[in-house]
Amino acid sequence: MAATTNDRATKWSYIERILPPIPLTAATKIPAGVMVTVISGTGTALNAATTASGVVMGVSTQLVDTTLGHTKCPVQRGAAWMGNDGSITAANIGQLALVIDNQTVGTTQANNIAAGFIEGVDATDGVLVAFLGGKIGAA
Repeated sequence: MAATTNDRATKWSYIERILPPIPLTAATKIPAGVMVTVISGTGTALNAATTASGVVMGVSTQLVDTTLGHTKCPVQRGAAWMGNDGSITAANIGQLALVIDNQTVGTTQANNIAAGFIEGVDATDGVLVAFLGGKIGAA
């Protein structure tokens, strides 16, 4: 999968809570239903990526775009189905899912940006990721 610039119909297993909206990084568009990171040092939201200073907070609840005048991104936590880069199997349940792009997780990437814990794997739905909203372990 590749990062998306379109809203995503993210399937949820459960929703834990909605966080206070996170300020947007300048010149940013975050589609609904994608993973959102906060950049350490600035505290602003971006699409999840393998950026070394990113900390995954959860999944966006709506499209936000600074060109449309939006200044904050609402994010929710819980367990949601994300795309699988093909490296995650049932043997990985209980382990960390790492961010590949804003809608895809895998088991390896250079900066070890953790999305959350793997709770399930399905050929159709992808990977069920429990988003905890913060830096996890040594990742």
